[in-house]
Amino acid sequence: MKFIPPLEIASKIMTLIEESEKELILVSPYVELSNWNKMKKCIDRAILRGVKITFIARKNAKQNLSFLKRPEINLILVNDLHAKLYLNDNYAIVTSQNIVYYSDVNSIDIAYKTEKTEQRLELIEFINKYVVKIEEAQKKTIKILDSFKKTIKIIDETIEYDTKFLTADELDKLSFSFNSTYSDTKFVTTKSYVFSKHLIPFSDIMIDSVYTVKAKKSNNENIEDFIKEILGLNLNLKNNFNLQFTKSHSRFYYIYFAPEITYDIDGLINDFKLITNAILESEYKIKQEIPTGKGCITIYK
Repeated sequence: MKFIPPLEIASKIMTLIEESEKELILVSPYVELSNWNKMKKCIDRAILRGVKITFIARKNAKQNLSFLKRPEINLILVNDLHAKLYLNDNYAIVTSQNIVYYSDVNSIDIAYKTEKTEQRLELIEFINKYVVKIEEAQKKTIKILDSFKKTIKIIDETIEYDTKFLTADELDKLSFSFNSTYSDTKFVTTKSYVFSKHLIPFSDIMIDSVYTVKAKKSNNENIEDFIKEILGLNLNLKNNFNLQFTKSHSRFYYIYFAPEITYDIDGLINDFKLITNAILESEYKIKQEIPTGKGCITIYK
């Protein structure tokens, strides 16, 4: 084995991810990637290469795992997990460091890299024996995703989708829910919809039975990057949605998230919140956000 200097541990983990060809196993009890774009890009590139990724994290830990909750990553949650191991096809890194940006900047950790195939195989055996049997967990995860996964499907802007007006009670419930959850932002309620001009920095949002994003063309030349990002997420929605992207207006882009079938209002509101949180956490939003001096927008769960 070969020891890794503390200041090089994170970069060596990213190199391990970049050098993965077929398989990648990341065991990190705690995860914080919201401000670690370099690490996220390494994982994204592995996905684009078709690498089979297994990410094992600690169960019931208060942490944001939204970046990892996607079809291309087999996310496994394990009680009492404390070990940190990172393996690709050829070698492994054993360390005290989690995939947490704060740890990279502030902690003094220890790590070593395996140099022999037998050492890597011993670590896989350790994971299967003491952490989780990966193949069995993968099968369970696939079953769970198949039973709960709903999709957002893009449709042509010329297609008319089904919509309906919300009742007064449904509109009140929608307004109360969004104003309670996103309490730092004022949602205005009209006779037929709820809207906000300030929750999302690059657009207005309008919500009735359809979730509408209204974005100025002059400020959103790369809006299609946002659409691709949203389509690539697994949001665990209760409803299937059609996404319609309209470019015909002279000044604005319109993006409509329309449920495919009749819905119950509670499930629809929950889906609208999941879509909202996905937008607030999106790479596109982070790039478009202009500092105002009023602090940061909070991500709500």
